[in-house]
Amino acid sequence: MAISNVAGNPGEKTLLLGNEAIARGFIEGGLRVAASYPGTPASEILNTLINVGDKYGIYTEWSTNEKVAAEVAISTAISGLRSMVSMKGVGVNVASEPFQAFSYMGTVGGIVLVSADDVGMHSSHTEQDNRFFAREAYLPIFEPPGPMGAHQMAKAALDFSEKWGQPVMFRTTTRIGHSAADITLGPVQKTKEKGEFKRDPNRWVNLPVNARRMRRELIERMEKIGEEVESIPFNQIVAEGDGQFGVISCGVTFNVVREAFKDLGLGDKIGLMKIGTPYPLPKKMVQQFLASNERVLIVEEVEPFVETQVKSLAHEGSLSTQILGKEHIPLAGESGPREVVMGLSQFMGMEPPNRFERADRIWKEAQALIPPRPPVLCPGCGHRTAFFAINVVEKKLGLKKEGGIVKPSDIGCYTLGYQSPLNAVDTNYCMGSSIGASSGFSHVIDNKIVCTIGDSTFFHSGIPPLLNAVYNKADINVVVLDNSTTAMTGFQPHPGVGTTATGQDTKCILIEDVARACGADTVDVVGSLDLDGLVEALEKAVNTSGVSVVVARQPCVLLDVRTRLKKGEKIKKYQVDQELCTKCELCLNLFGCPAFRKIDDVIDVDLALCNGCAACANILVCPQEAFKEVD
Repeated sequence: MAISNVAGNPGEKTLLLGNEAIARGFIEGGLRVAASYPGTPASEILNTLINVGDKYGIYTEWSTNEKVAAEVAISTAISGLRSMVSMKGVGVNVASEPFQAFSYMGTVGGIVLVSADDVGMHSSHTEQDNRFFAREAYLPIFEPPGPMGAHQMAKAALDFSEKWGQPVMFRTTTRIGHSAADITLGPVQKTKEKGEFKRDPNRWVNLPVNARRMRRELIERMEKIGEEVESIPFNQIVAEGDGQFGVISCGVTFNVVREAFKDLGLGDKIGLMKIGTPYPLPKKMVQQFLASNERVLIVEEVEPFVETQVKSLAHEGSLSTQILGKEHIPLAGESGPREVVMGLSQFMGMEPPNRFERADRIWKEAQALIPPRPPVLCPGCGHRTAFFAINVVEKKLGLKKEGGIVKPSDIGCYTLGYQSPLNAVDTNYCMGSSIGASSGFSHVIDNKIVCTIGDSTFFHSGIPPLLNAVYNKADINVVVLDNSTTAMTGFQPHPGVGTTATGQDTKCILIEDVARACGADTVDVVGSLDLDGLVEALEKAVNTSGVSVVVARQPCVLLDVRTRLKKGEKIKKYQVDQELCTKCELCLNLFGCPAFRKIDDVIDVDLALCNGCAACANILVCPQEAFKEVD
């Protein structure tokens, strides 16, 4: 693997993505171990560390899920070395249990939990604010204002964690991770290769008798940390203002607020405070700022986390300052220039600039010219064929008359089976939920149940619910959509691929072997593009009582085509024989490959998009068999 510009020399200035800047900060902080489970917007952090791990002596791994990744990082910290575990915001739900317990114990080496919260839900199904978990678990929070701040804070978070013997949360967001800035590289702290585990059962064995003592120690530790944050540079009163209006900004909103000041021509009239540690807050500094201003607006993304604390501090200090926040700053979505300028204008009783009206008008006019482009499965994707086969079986067995097959699904590319014309996803709410939900449905409804789950997701959290289904005698059919990678987040490997994060060969754990070991009543493996084979296997599964597992296996079409082209292989293309086509449109209305198109009542294939899967040549997709291979 090529070493990126993250591995430059101290003093060099280089353009880095926010996630790359975070990785470089950890490198400079003497990181020894980094573990993660892939998830946008966090994936690039570990990807970057994988690429330069050998150079800096950092062990990296894609773990099977976030809980395991957390435990790998925790064991490193217990051994006196520095570690980091990164994940998307919802991944913290999975990692929460080990961190809750470890927080009581305290750490030896510095350890940071990176929570990449997806404000605006660009690639997530919730907009959860993990600062609340950090407070519940007594994890001090470092929240940077942008890529440059993220680079500085990553190293500081490791130092802070080790100094105070307390795990730390580093909260970043999509906007920070996926924006870029010029970063001046700092010196790299030398990393010890081996740590030392010092046995101390009274500390590392979290029995109630120990936990009761450790909780009191934790509270004392956090009180001292609360004093420390008063003096760290990430918390700062940037401008005093004229004493009438003030703004407290947190994290990424700091830079947006400064731009809003310029936009509204406020100059030095308004006070500004920057918060880099939303928990614990620098209480004395906040109260000083409140005492200096008549009205204060809290600008932060998602929940009123800092706002609630600031109001409490005002009450404790008997301060009369009027404190506002979510009255003017949206509770949902990103707080960008529009949201902050409009909120700040309302807060100060000013007329907002009219340029947003013009922007809205232009955007509305542009939207009218742009055809809708919802996300869809790629041309040639085996997932489409599998979903189509489920629909074929549903119709073939006449199950629609009985309410249809219930089709729970999971998190991954295949969630796009929800889109028309497949319409093959009925439920989806978290990793592994497809099998767990199916188990519940099987005991309370009479419908046949066929759930879908991806290969990486199966290893992440599909095995326990499969065991549960077998143990509790559920009658369900599980289709594991195995494309031999973690496709949606950047093609990361998993236990079923046979390679590690760094490309080393390792054991390939077959999903069918795991399913048999879990006690599934029937297990079949079929090629995802073998439509006839899929229909036969699914029909057999639906007609068999108990837990049936069908592994639909085909490498991700994007990786497969890339590999074949590198080998010089020709990719087959398919086109419509217009003499055979009756324009019945079943191919469009039931299968819906993005390579299909209809222009002036003529159905054909966009050869630039066709990846040669040949599914369209099957009579189930086109009864006239009008799709023919191009010579």
